[in-house]
Amino acid sequence: MISGSNLLAKAQLARQGCTRWLDSTGCRPVTSTPRGLPVARVSLRPGETPEEAQERRLRESQRVEERVTPISDLRDWDRETQTVGDKLVVVEVESDKVCQTGLEEEAELHWKADQAAALKPCQGIKHTFARIARECPDVKFLSLNADDPEASEVLDVLGVEVIPSVQFWRNGKLLWEHRGVNQFDQGLGEGVLYFGDSAAGGVTASEHVKELHTPQDFDNFVNGQEERVLTVVDVSVSSAAPCIQIFPAVLALARSFKGYAAFGRLMGDETPERQQLLQKYKILEVPTFLFFKNGKEVGRHVGSSRGDLIGKILQVQSEYGVAPPPPPKPAGAVPRRRGAVRR
Repeated sequence: MISGSNLLAKAQLARQGCTRWLDSTGCRPVTSTPRGLPVARVSLRPGETPEEAQERRLRESQRVEERVTPISDLRDWDRETQTVGDKLVVVEVESDKVCQTGLEEEAELHWKADQAAALKPCQGIKHTFARIARECPDVKFLSLNADDPEASEVLDVLGVEVIPSVQFWRNGKLLWEHRGVNQFDQGLGEGVLYFGDSAAGGVTASEHVKELHTPQDFDNFVNGQEERVLTVVDVSVSSAAPCIQIFPAVLALARSFKGYAAFGRLMGDETPERQQLLQKYKILEVPTFLFFKNGKEVGRHVGSSRGDLIGKILQVQSEYGVAPPPPPKPAGAVPRRRGAVRR
């Protein structure tokens, strides 16, 4: 592991050789001014002038900034994490001088122009972090700048080896970490959804995917669905990246198949009781999706491919006479009226 002091030393040497990255995918496009500052596109509300919209955006940005607490040393870290109870804590570690990809090998750049280009992708991290914080009021967001003089001790405690990184903590335990700027926004969003129960637009994941905490919860969920409903249980563990990456698709499917399929989630590694359920159902790989009909297992799917999961659900529904949900209506579609045609 690289110590915090070594990370800071590396930041100081960024002029001589800095790391480069490839653009992350799935990121909302942001335009830039000639100085490289992000420019937000402000949509107008009914009856709102452009000036009023800009003022509203500034007020919203101020509230968002208040959702992210900056920390600079161990005293800050201890104070913020010891007062949140069971809340999820998300800490973002960044630097103005180092921008690493998270890949095994980092390119060394020696020309100033290349160094500036390599650092540029990390300039959007604060915006991404603040945007996610705005959507998740029940999560504690912390921000640490690795360039701060007293940051090295915090970096050592967190075990940070790559800058930027985002870590997910609960009750003093590190749950998961996304390292590097590659797909940073995707890793941040997936982690907050998986561990924090919060999605964009104020959606609460557990309202659509039932959390199964005990064997009794499991049995009640599997046996409590209507006959026409297919029951799907997502069996995952807390630290497996494929489980984290597939969960947004699980949530989307749960919302789309509501009334036709019921989705639950079992985090199999959190208690001995849940580990016994893994043994009972002979779970060898995660994520595994168990399919039940009238309380009996009728199939399973292993893997994190969204397309394969959808295909398996539709296959099981067809085999057991469960109707699939109707296709979504196109936006702006007007239903046709039945009745006599006037001539």
